[in-house]
Amino acid sequence: MKTPRRHIRPAFTLIELLVVIGIIAILVGLAGPGLISAMLSGKIAQATAHARQIAIGLRAYAQDNEGAFPDDKGFASSNDAYRELIPNYIDSEVVFTVGNSPVGKKADNVVEPKSRALERGENHWAYVSGLTTSSHSMWPLVVDHTDGSGHYTDLETSPGGTWRGTKGIIVRTDTSAAAIRLLGSGSQRYLPRFNDPQKNALEVRDYMGENVRLLEPEK
Repeated sequence: MKTPRRHIRPAFTLIELLVVIGIIAILVGLAGPGLISAMLSGKIAQATAHARQIAIGLRAYAQDNEGAFPDDKGFASSNDAYRELIPNYIDSEVVFTVGNSPVGKKADNVVEPKSRALERGENHWAYVSGLTTSSHSMWPLVVDHTDGSGHYTDLETSPGGTWRGTKGIIVRTDTSAAAIRLLGSGSQRYLPRFNDPQKNALEVRDYMGENVRLLEPEK
């Protein structure tokens, strides 16, 4: 009786394995930047939607307050202003956070008593106080927080660097929202003004009046 032949597949040689690994590394290298860019775009889109939710809450507040958005000369930060929306107009702190924000990554959703709402580290968004529903529709109302001077940076871990200096999210008084390409360079990037791109939209007193202030999150 003949013994059946056993077919043995030859194993990969070391050279073949190295070639396959090299090809995979090249493909990962080519796909990496595109994947990172797509992930960043997804985060910006989600954050823009959240910022618009805040603006809608501000608009509802204004309807109950003779057209005025929250404005108290005693507000020390945007947290103070946004706290006026909780819980009657916005019932969750999550929309105030951005996962990769240097100043407002996450919230515990504890809103009672009122002093526990939007504590330090639970708000990413800056706020332009002193506006009303009759203010110019293109004026910024809710924006990404800045470095404290109204400028953005390309350093992701620094205040104002959430989107690596690429874009800035803006929600206008009419609640329209967009992620706009920042101008400038390095640590002096800025949101262009709608009617004059060479000027910073967040130098608010220059064109909105002395009673208007840019309030940053509590850091």
